[in-house]
Amino acid sequence: MKWSRYSKLFKSKRNGWMLFSSASRAFMCVKDDELPVIRGIMEDPEGYDYTDVPMLYMQLRAYGFLVEDGKDEELYNITKMRHLTNLYADRALTLTFAITTACNFDCSYCFETSHKGHGMSQEVEDKVMNFIRHFNSDVLHITWYGGEPLLAFDRICSITRRLNDMGKKYDAGMITNGYLLTKERAAKLNDLNITYLQITLDGKKETHDARRYLTGGLPTYDRILENIEGLMQTNFKGKLHVRVNVDGRNSEEFAYVYKMMQEKYPKDFGRRITVYPGFVKGDSHPDRGCFFDPVQQGEFIADMMEKYQIAPLNIYPQRMSPACVLTKRNGFVIGPEGELYKCWDDVGIKERVVGTVDRFDNWNMGLIAEGMTGCSFLDDPECKECFYFPVCGGGCHRIRQKNLRAEEKQSSCVYFKGNLENLLELFYEYKMSRQQAGRKEQNG
Repeated sequence: MKWSRYSKLFKSKRNGWMLFSSASRAFMCVKDDELPVIRGIMEDPEGYDYTDVPMLYMQLRAYGFLVEDGKDEELYNITKMRHLTNLYADRALTLTFAITTACNFDCSYCFETSHKGHGMSQEVEDKVMNFIRHFNSDVLHITWYGGEPLLAFDRICSITRRLNDMGKKYDAGMITNGYLLTKERAAKLNDLNITYLQITLDGKKETHDARRYLTGGLPTYDRILENIEGLMQTNFKGKLHVRVNVDGRNSEEFAYVYKMMQEKYPKDFGRRITVYPGFVKGDSHPDRGCFFDPVQQGEFIADMMEKYQIAPLNIYPQRMSPACVLTKRNGFVIGPEGELYKCWDDVGIKERVVGTVDRFDNWNMGLIAEGMTGCSFLDDPECKECFYFPVCGGGCHRIRQKNLRAEEKQSSCVYFKGNLENLLELFYEYKMSRQQAGRKEQNG
């Protein structure tokens, strides 16, 4: 019998002592008279006499705070097995199409070398279709990406028609700035099998237009809102994810966008429409003080909850999927010339090309293997022993890969790290307020 390394006892600021297990995700409050008992158990779980505390003992066992010897190692092995099974499964093919590198925006935090770019040709499209046939996967997941994918809308329609003619089962999503999403294009989304859209609004009109403007410098905010309104008037069956790129300059405006969308679309909010933060980061950002590292991300989430009763991301730890294109065996990013990458951030960087869609004998297997296994959190001794391991998933694997060579390491840790106590306390208070509201409603 041992106290699990994935168990944590802490004192919250307002609600006393609490216990949390990252392995079982169990959460319990500790009474004052139980505290010395629990501390005694933590010090010597094998030798402690549980005769006078049988119920507490059963709780600690049931919730995973007390575990049999070897159980923590067993959890690690099960997590590793599930992770690798997911990564090496060949049933699904995951493709992100950088269908064009051209963009009609010139966002202040974008560091693409050129916004002119070029789109995918008919010749490359033909090669892409053969590439998809080669894998013969049961399921296909597609994301339309860019540049701005709506600049290549005809190519998206063409590839979609050919996939349908092939009889391929697939779903698709699109990451767009929304400026070119006319009502006519929005009406075609269902036929394109698009089940989700991501559109970015970076705060209030003045802030957004100062950050996300056309290549000629003209504003974009009003047109995007008009297009969202037009989208919601169609029979689009998918979901709209409104992303707010958050950094140290506009973090307070996330709440504005959240409340605005909630008020404009009360029936669809939380169901067809969600609003979430995207944390700005990048090696060449001119103002590194604007970055939100994982600790600051957690502080931002707690701040939104305390000030506005908004949970932009989970405030209660969830098991996170560590799978991304970089780590998946059958996951690729396809550039407009048919070049292959293993991460969205690599598009246009020649050194990061791992192959091409028309050949299978010229792939950079060393670079592919480095992303899949060479920087894996599963082989990191520090990660294995970390309390947050069961709810982490290793963070961003591209950051982990960059850290292999970087002098200045970036953190890829989960945002709960450094903020767990505050976020759990907020979750506890939220649950208590919901219970009280429920009791009042029952009592009339």
